[in-house]
Amino acid sequence: MNTPSLYTPKQVADYLHVSRGTIYSMISRQEIQSLKIGRNRRFTNEQIQDFIKSKRTVVVMEF
Repeated sequence: MNTPSLYTPKQVADYLHVSRGTIYSMISRQEIQSLKIGRNRRFTNEQIQDFIKSKRTVVVMEF
């Protein structure tokens, strides 16, 4: 059985360079999806990548 790796809120916060509190705020605002396992939140790699893709913006600079 191939199970996905699961990441803690702290690991995701470190990866995104934000605080753990920011991660929980993003969860409550439904900006990032997570799994609830018991009382704990966990993230799959796909959920993290989907969040990053949703936040990408294209900046066009004219000179």
